[in-house]
Amino acid sequence: MIENVNPGQTIRVKVVKQPTSESARKTLTRVLSKDADVKRENDRQRRVRESSAKYKQRGGRTWCSHTVKQRPVTGAVGEEGTLLASVDVLRDLGSVQRFVEVTTA
Repeated sequence: MIENVNPGQTIRVKVVKQPTSESARKTLTRVLSKDADVKRENDRQRRVRESSAKYKQRGGRTWCSHTVKQRPVTGAVGEEGTLLASVDVLRDLGSVQRFVEVTTA
């Protein structure tokens, strides 16, 4: 179905098979992170992390201990997202097309 999608269309991507490599999982995470709900959750988590940062003085310098970012999507089976099909998204989906199901939204 990915051959029928043109840049500029809104598409729905669903992970239907577990990625077999780490690079495929990271590609799926990057593509699914472009969904509006995921962007909103990332922004909310960023504000929480900034508010919980701990600043302290060490040798006259200010040090900050940051918390590690938690990703709302991981590329697991069943995760899905709606996003705009740009050229870079279509290229990424082409490399992981055996793990995803792409439909127009």
